[in-house]
Amino acid sequence: MKRFPAIASSLFVLSALVAAPPARAQYSTEFTPAKLVKQGTTSQSVAGSGTVVVQVQVNADGSHKAIKVIHSTNAGDNAAAIEIAQNSSYRPAHKGATPVTAFYDFTLKFNGKSVAQSTEQGGSIASMSPEAEKIASLIKAKQYAQAKSQAQAALISSPGDASLREMLGIAAYDDNDPQTAAQAFDHVPSVGKQYQPIAAASFAQAAVAMSQTNPEQSLAYAQKAYAMTPDTNTRFALGVAQLGNKQNADALATLKGVREAAMSDPKTSTADKVHIDSELLSAYLANNDTQGAATIAAEIKRLDPTSTIPGRVVGNQMLQAGVDAATAKNYDEAIKDFDNAASQGDPEVAVTAYDQAAFTVARMDHPDYKRMQSYADKALAIKPDDAAANFAEGVAIVGSGGDKTKALASLQKADALAKQQGNETLALNIENFIKQQKLGPTGP
Repeated sequence: MKRFPAIASSLFVLSALVAAPPARAQYSTEFTPAKLVKQGTTSQSVAGSGTVVVQVQVNADGSHKAIKVIHSTNAGDNAAAIEIAQNSSYRPAHKGATPVTAFYDFTLKFNGKSVAQSTEQGGSIASMSPEAEKIASLIKAKQYAQAKSQAQAALISSPGDASLREMLGIAAYDDNDPQTAAQAFDHVPSVGKQYQPIAAASFAQAAVAMSQTNPEQSLAYAQKAYAMTPDTNTRFALGVAQLGNKQNADALATLKGVREAAMSDPKTSTADKVHIDSELLSAYLANNDTQGAATIAAEIKRLDPTSTIPGRVVGNQMLQAGVDAATAKNYDEAIKDFDNAASQGDPEVAVTAYDQAAFTVARMDHPDYKRMQSYADKALAIKPDDAAANFAEGVAIVGSGGDKTKALASLQKADALAKQQGNETLALNIENFIKQQKLGPTGP
């Protein structure tokens, strides 16, 4: 039986389809207090110098109410202080990415007949441009997408407006777009202290999201986040970014520290513990520490007996080992690695492993197409609409001298699925194979 020239390159196409690591999620139990966005004004008369602290309830939906004066050195200023607090705008407190109701203690200082700009955490609130104030109003109204869009449009004519970029960062973060938020804050020369927790969270979440697709930018964002707000969230992002950049020893040390802090915090959810452990498991494997990896894998199973994350992480390591072995033409070793990957218990890994095994068989000097088809059948049993498995099925049928009509049906299905998934390279390989074997049209 002949080998087909299209197969020699197909493994390299499929190597990009190695099952993705577990979905990376930001460690999300950290509490971010309510923040003042814009200080209001008063029509009340100011009695004189003094300091007044007003308690403001900032609700999760962004509404607020000045509750009471909790401290005052000049009672004559109290009415003005309450009116200013009520006329101000605030960003709700957050637990992770979820807004929650919390109190904000607004300290107002009066100098003679005037009121000073309030400060937060030692930093003055920067003045806003008129365009930034418009965006702040949209944020207050929870019109985050509109605020983001208008801020982006305004920045075309005012690229140097730092306050507008800060408002874009806040709007994008609240619109669940941390990468746009991080990019906005990254172009602010000095982020105001009142906005730094939001900026740090944006940098951290963006770093986690892009750790595989853009590892260098991921690391830069993670480092900014940790320098700005050194907490467990930003340290987690730093560890993930280090792992993405193959700084394996640093990643292991960082993620060990994150795990220790999170496990000792009774507020850490089980889901967060599993997320942290999954990254730590990857770090142990990247450092070839099988004992440490086994310990963490067992811990994940104790935390969530239904989790397939250990199988996903370990399986991906074995998949990569198999691809490396196949590239080096160590085909028997590659098949063994793919079989081991499939046995780890994660369905997505298993499908990819069986696909890889099937095409590895086809690359051998004397392909066993019945064996190739058995691997394709295993993949299809798990995922009937897997493009690569349908491709392998069609090739195996042709190679073993089977029914060409059945083979063409599998190949045309594979072609359609590859196009649906946007995998034009795989679709082209399939179509070329059909043409080379003169099986008929390539379908729609």
